[in-house]
Amino acid sequence: MARAVKTRRTDRLRKSKFQSEMPLNRTNYMIIIGGALLIVVTYIILATNNTVYGFIPLDLVPVLLFLSYIVIVPLGIMYRGKKKSAEQSKPSPEVTK
Repeated sequence: MARAVKTRRTDRLRKSKFQSEMPLNRTNYMIIIGGALLIVVTYIILATNNTVYGFIPLDLVPVLLFLSYIVIVPLGIMYRGKKKSAEQSKPSPEVTK
């Protein structure tokens, strides 16, 4: 029977961090989508407001846009969840008889 030949390259590719996990997970996408929704809602609030001078167009909208563009979306990109401890990531050994 033929035996599979292992090379150093295949071992490196299997152990590569880029292949084993994605850079962004579900939590990251949810934070980014939340920031994008806040941007859309803020522009809708600005468009429906009839006054030029007032609290909403001069104070509220710039603060919300700043928070969403500068804080929430980059936070969604850079957020990393809690790392699992070494004990949790190891598989439990099976007892064979």
